Amino acid sequence: MFTRYSITVSFIALAVAYGSSLLVGWSLAQQVPGVRGEDQMLVLARSAAIAVIAWPLWFVHWRWAKRDWLWESSAAQYYLAFFTISGLIASVWIGAQFLTRIFEVLFGARTLDNETMGYLLGSLWSTLFSLWLWIYHGAIWLQHRRRVAA
Repeated sequence: MFTRYSITVSFIALAVAYGSSLLVGWSLAQQVPGVRGEDQMLVLARSAAIAVIAWPLWFVHWRWAKRDWLWESSAAQYYLAFFTISGLIASVWIGAQFLTRIFEVLFGARTLDNETMGYLLGSLWSTLFSLWLWIYHGAIWLQHRRRVAA
């Protein structure tokens, strides 16, 4: 029962922490889609507040879950697969947009103005956060899948 609680809170907290962290990066860059320029700082403040709560909440519950979890269970495999795949998809999607914008600037199709710099900052932040999510959970997933196979 306690393990299920830890896993559930860990899953929800990580999803919220990840999303709010992405919004922190985009709002710092003044590039949150659909948000007016003057409201970007409101998004930053709210996202940062949520991240400050969600990350420690995830960390504590993740440590508990890791200690008590049966890694061979389908729930553990789905949890790790979900965040591994989410991190991979986001890394590829946002990373491709980041590289596209860099190449547009390099080839002269776009000027290197404040908007472009903000976009590059937001997409770099999001790509790096997504890469971390992918690598961290992917490594744990592979480690335990190998253990199950052995």
